[in-house]
Amino acid sequence: MRHAIAAAAAVLTVGPVMAENRIDTIRPDAPALSAYGDHVVGVRKYELTNPGQIDIVNTTAENAPTYDRPLTVEVWYPAAESVEAGGTYEGVNLRAASVQVALEGQAVRDAAPASAGSFPLIVISHGYPGNRFLMAHLGENLASKGYVTVSIDHTDSTYADQNAFGSTLLNRPLDQDFVVETFADFSAISPELAAIIDGDTVGVIGYSMGGYGALIYGGAGVTQASTEYAWGTPNGLLTRHLAGSDTHAKMPNDKVKAIISIAPWGKNTGFWDADGLAGFSKPLMLMAGSVDDV
Repeated sequence: MRHAIAAAAAVLTVGPVMAENRIDTIRPDAPALSAYGDHVVGVRKYELTNPGQIDIVNTTAENAPTYDRPLTVEVWYPAAESVEAGGTYEGVNLRAASVQVALEGQAVRDAAPASAGSFPLIVISHGYPGNRFLMAHLGENLASKGYVTVSIDHTDSTYADQNAFGSTLLNRPLDQDFVVETFADFSAISPELAAIIDGDTVGVIGYSMGGYGALIYGGAGVTQASTEYAWGTPNGLLTRHLAGSDTHAKMPNDKVKAIISIAPWGKNTGFWDADGLAGFSKPLMLMAGSVDDV
């Protein structure tokens, strides 16, 4: 009996340490379309730079400097049929820069892309704070069904570099548009990946602050009051996304065919009103709770 108890204790002790953090588990009660598709999935990481952006973190009352804004992205895509599925994401930050884990999934790091096909582009945008791995399960799953999915690490908004909230307010839709345009013609960075991307058929999926950005990107403008908050974007710079402004009128991108906004932020702090939301011009799937005041 003592040996049996000792063995059971050993299992309980080492089990959690050895457990895999799988992102590709499909529960028996999941909806029918939850299962992975027919494509083997590849994954790659890219470091991008959006030049000449306003540096909100270092903006003062007298000066709004510009900088080359770095953006790290994770890209999932249909891979060559000869690739064997399965891989690990190492060193992923969860909830804090100091907490890192490894995630297990279906994607194969740096796998060769499919030899043929033209796949729509999906851009995924996380919350504040967050990172590009929070919806990695969705990125993998969509890629297996014939999409190229790009998940953004939004600078100043990740667990590793969380900074001034005003940067997130201004940059979310700008980051989304920059990534859409970058991957619409990706030939200068990766000709083989560019060859399978249908850059004229694009969807955007945003969660929380990502959903806020996606609404703006789709044509919804923010209120005048939201551009004046002391805790928001300084110097009235958020008027770039003000409903009815000339700058915001340029925001919707013809390449974007549909948007999914999951629990978009801003209602509880007066960022949206009927007039601003009336400017939204894309097919929208809005996912939100009826008692969620955010």
